[in-house]
Amino acid sequence: MNNMALDFAHPWLLALLPLALLPLLPRRADTLAFSWIAWLPDDRAGRWIGAVAQGSAVLAMLAIVVGLAGPGRSHREVLRTGSGAQILILMDRSASMDEPINSKGVEVSAGESKNKVARASLTEFVAQRPNDRLAFMMFGTSPLLAMPFTYDHRAIDAAIAGTSVGRGMPDTQLDLGLLTAIGEFNQQHSSSRRAIVLVSDGGAKLNARVRQLIEDGLLRNDIALYFIYLRSSIYSPDLNAKVPASESSAEAELHRYFLSLKTPYRLFQTGNAKAMRDAMAEINRQQNAQTTFVERLPREDLSSYCLAAALASCVLLIALRFFQVRVWA
Repeated sequence: MNNMALDFAHPWLLALLPLALLPLLPRRADTLAFSWIAWLPDDRAGRWIGAVAQGSAVLAMLAIVVGLAGPGRSHREVLRTGSGAQILILMDRSASMDEPINSKGVEVSAGESKNKVARASLTEFVAQRPNDRLAFMMFGTSPLLAMPFTYDHRAIDAAIAGTSVGRGMPDTQLDLGLLTAIGEFNQQHSSSRRAIVLVSDGGAKLNARVRQLIEDGLLRNDIALYFIYLRSSIYSPDLNAKVPASESSAEAELHRYFLSLKTPYRLFQTGNAKAMRDAMAEINRQQNAQTTFVERLPREDLSSYCLAAALASCVLLIALRFFQVRVWA
């Protein structure tokens, strides 16, 4: 599925290609100041060396012109098979994520923020998914795509680490963030599993129109949804409680809506770093299957090969010059 079409970054420079014929033209400097040389022995080696020198000069000029034109291959696509998935991490970056997480374990010191706990677990999760195509998005007052889908996991790590800079946003527009995250899958072509990992410490009350848009988008793109709910304290609603959470709770209302979706959904309620790591480990196990996907590669620049051929031709010309007789005496 690899596209082998050749293109040029500066095609107008190809108009200089006729200059490569200059070495084939006779030169006055090559004439000999003798009227009769028929009695000289046949110089077969000399003729061969002269032909090689002319060919090297032509090749050097051709390679230089073509190299300056910037040859390359664009829009390359490769069909790959492996174990992995397309996963978009949608992380809450509101001000409430800077507050301490309710942790009673010995692994996390008191006062460690929900943002820091989430960063550590997400970074570990990314390291365990070498074959995944990942994207990272934040949301608060508005969604922000920090890194589109990529196989460069170092870029994803850097995007996750960037959430530690500055203060969180004053508002949480979870509905807009989720719709934008779903939209990132619209132009993605792959047979792999798809998932959105929503990391937030709050919920949202969605109107009927937004609910329908979210449901249609998840169904159209066949996206599984994982909701990692960072419970701040004992006063935060317990979404796993046997007794239903308060009807007025935005978190509980959001959870009940997610349960009604026609696509896979799972809740992970976490209150400490260990629970967060366990949640990411479970997602790691669930999103691990053999997949086939199309990888779009960046443009391949071939100018270096042309310039290397020009350099080799010039070196050969210099070497042949030592074998050329310039003056007969």
